[in-house]
Amino acid sequence: MDNLEQELHPRRRQYLLGWLAGQLQRYGLCPEVLWTGPNAVLRVTSYRSKTTRFVTCIPAPQIQTWVWVWSGDWALITDPRAVPAIAEAMNA
Repeated sequence: MDNLEQELHPRRRQYLLGWLAGQLQRYGLCPEVLWTGPNAVLRVTSYRSKTTRFVTCIPAPQIQTWVWVWSGDWALITDPRAVPAIAEAMNA
């Protein structure tokens, strides 16, 4: 398995969602990783807007990274604006 295959392995999804959960807590959100392994998804509850939304990440081998995906939008995980954009969307 080469480096790209390791980076884009489906089991990495749970690690990435766990990292995002930690980041979103700083915005006053209540994230929780559901399921394990390649089927993991992040449930994000916003007490401010009284909503629950979901975020996942999918491999994007064309650009050798992952993409965050949520209702109505997406962002590269390498984009420094991704976490604030996701937090704003979760609080909307």
